[in-house]
Amino acid sequence: MKFGFEQRWTAPVDAIMETYLDEGFWNGLDGFSNMEPPQLLSLERDDAAGTALVRLRYKVNATLPAQAARFIDPDDVAWVQETEWDLTAVTAQVRFLPVQAAGLMRASASIDVRTDGADTVRELRGEFKVKIPLVGGRVEKAVVGDIGTNLEEEADAVAEHLGID
Repeated sequence: MKFGFEQRWTAPVDAIMETYLDEGFWNGLDGFSNMEPPQLLSLERDDAAGTALVRLRYKVNATLPAQAARFIDPDDVAWVQETEWDLTAVTAQVRFLPVQAAGLMRASASIDVRTDGADTVRELRGEFKVKIPLVGGRVEKAVVGDIGTNLEEEADAVAEHLGID
């Protein structure tokens, strides 16, 4: 399933990027309605090379089809998200590494952060695929829907962190 989400703030690109590369931001999140708070595993930044790597562990509180429980523990729908930033281009490649059933799920995305007038826009585009006969599509919809909700709430947390509306 292909997906795309857009986040928008009335703030400079640099302020948004500094927030996403701030350990305090990630460690200060209380959680989201459909997910536990992300766990910051590591944040490595190399300003000389213009790169950064952010590793987060997410756990979704998703309702999965009953048939999927044969393959995926519905109480542990989790993954490690590795975001590799090109700080010069203000883009990133994202890998999603499932905690369980890695052979049944695959996901990746790209992020583009850009200025749009007085706003900063962060676009996330990717694909999530679940290889479970008959129910894979429903699992994809459930998880991608929760990711969308998470990203809306994450955008609100960024705005709050920066003190903007």
